[in-house]
Amino acid sequence: MTDTVGQEVEVRPLSPLIGAELFGLDLSRPLSDLAIGQVRAALNAHHVVFFRDQELSPTQQADFARQFGTPTEGHPVIPALEGAPEVLAIDGRDDRANWWHTDVTFLQTPPMGSILYMATCPEVGGDTTWASLQDAYDRLAEPVRAMCDTLIAVHHDPWFAADVDERGGFEWMGVHIDKLLPAIHPVVRTHPENGRKGLFVNPQFTKTILGCSTNESDAILAMLYRHCQQPELTCRFRWRPGSVAFWDNRATLHYALDDYGDELRIAHRVTLCGDVPFGPAMPARD
Repeated sequence: MTDTVGQEVEVRPLSPLIGAELFGLDLSRPLSDLAIGQVRAALNAHHVVFFRDQELSPTQQADFARQFGTPTEGHPVIPALEGAPEVLAIDGRDDRANWWHTDVTFLQTPPMGSILYMATCPEVGGDTTWASLQDAYDRLAEPVRAMCDTLIAVHHDPWFAADVDERGGFEWMGVHIDKLLPAIHPVVRTHPENGRKGLFVNPQFTKTILGCSTNESDAILAMLYRHCQQPELTCRFRWRPGSVAFWDNRATLHYALDDYGDELRIAHRVTLCGDVPFGPAMPARD
């Protein structure tokens, strides 16, 4: 393929805090260094970026992702798309992620980001909403921010863990892992690229806060979830076939709306290797 040299990326924000549409790129071709830098800068600034009118095979989608990091297997537990081990098929007939979550935080090293390509979608419905965890942190009252800076949470998925036990383990990044054990992450995570602090909890996988009673942990987490889900901290994207979303898994929650009945909604997702989360309560390891 020919390198697409010298692209200029047009950035159109979708909201004051989160989300931007990017124009001027064909993601099926290699990007120039300039374009890669512009996309990465937009991702750091807006947390999730969108592209319209793309045509991507699973291989091309993985190749696009590779320009921003190392793709993981499609999923630690769910089988990948046949013939494309880095691509996870998300089919609304099988699963609808209509809950707020951050992808795969039940691992010790959650993904850096996710790239979703919409192959088929309803004409109306099936939108996805993202929330900025960095802006959520910034908008906490100072005493609450100070408290959150000291907290560490347990992330786990018992359903996936039971599935892994039944199968005798799973492969992840070339390593066989016998059991899916709980992971611990700081409640406040420092972003390794832009240096901003953000909350790092989600209702799907965060189970408890270490050192707190069940009553205390449940109350703190419920408060943080409500805070993060304020509409002012979110953007909503209406899909069309050929649309692509690239979000920073270190700085966002997302929610896929289940409002499309029996309509067909099929997407392909690639995730990128991340780093071990660190923050005030869990400093970075050397």
